[in-house]
Amino acid sequence: MEPATTLAIIILVVAILILLYYYLESTNNPVYQSIHAQASGFSTRVSQEEYISNLSDRVNDFSEKIKDRVQDEDEEEHVSKTDIMSKKISQFIDEQSEQVIEDWNLATNKDLDNVIERYESLKEELYTYKEDNDNRVSDLEKRVDKIDEELKNIKK
Repeated sequence: MEPATTLAIIILVVAILILLYYYLESTNNPVYQSIHAQASGFSTRVSQEEYISNLSDRVNDFSEKIKDRVQDEDEEEHVSKTDIMSKKISQFIDEQSEQVIEDWNLATNKDLDNVIERYESLKEELYTYKEDNDNRVSDLEKRVDKIDEELKNIKK
């Protein structure tokens, strides 16, 4: 996989995670509260990892190389190359986003809506079942009371 492809996938995944996080935050979902509680110290733990610090150093080195190249070129070329790269990233995201979602088993808004819809349906069915069951029990209790009453009348 090319570095640009890997970078685009990482950007896409991070964007999806951020959108999911803000969606859960806006709905004040218990899942958001759980995620927020678990992630509170995550950034400090991640920054302490050796792999992340090495990656950070490599990114800084890479950015310095890019800055040197950009300073050598004039401003118009820089803008046009940036536009080209931006268009390529957008094109890649458009072409590959469905495949990335499928490969990584990522949840989409449609998936979340389906889960919520199924939950509401099950909740409604459970409520209906509970009402029907309560009615049956009530009916059975009335029958038992009636039978008890008839047995008392027969014994007298």
